[in-house]
Amino acid sequence: VFAIQGGLSDVFVKDELKVDLPPLRTRLLDAVHELSKHVHGRENTIIRDQSAQHDVIERTMGAMEAFVDSLHACRNAVLAPIAEALDRAAVDTLLSETLLAVDEIAMHHSVDEIYVDEVTVAAIGVDTITYVVTGSVEVTLQWGSNSDLRRGDGAEAGQSFPFECEFRLPLDDPWNLDSAELSYALDTSKWHDMMTPEE
Repeated sequence: VFAIQGGLSDVFVKDELKVDLPPLRTRLLDAVHELSKHVHGRENTIIRDQSAQHDVIERTMGAMEAFVDSLHACRNAVLAPIAEALDRAAVDTLLSETLLAVDEIAMHHSVDEIYVDEVTVAAIGVDTITYVVTGSVEVTLQWGSNSDLRRGDGAEAGQSFPFECEFRLPLDDPWNLDSAELSYALDTSKWHDMMTPEE
């Protein structure tokens, strides 16, 4: 159960995510049972013939591969609906944040657009769930005041920066991003590289 849904309750997975859990659990348990056949040796089952040993190894590796594939498929069936629901909420949360890395580049800036490339569930623990959002932020950088711009003494430039944002929430309220522990990183290295004089 933990492998498939972490600490998310059956009620949440069934009612909120609309995921049917029994078939997922059956699929994963079948893979576990098949793997168990090949790894539990007993004194009267030890295989001494080398070719037979290789056959057992191949079957064991195949069973392990089936187990890992089943684990990923079952967990993804639970995680995919969560990620889809978070796309817009992630953008709204980012818009409310001050982009400190951009403040270091220009006196003023405005966020024009946020593009979300991917929302993933990075981890589900016993008490918390962690989402990672990646994408890019389109900003207008401004040097000088608005009156400076009108007089021609200021400057503006449009720029796009990639970002990665992490939301960590309690499992008892996994949708409420307002209660999330938030950390994000904006990659402005491209801008600094462009501004660095060539030697």
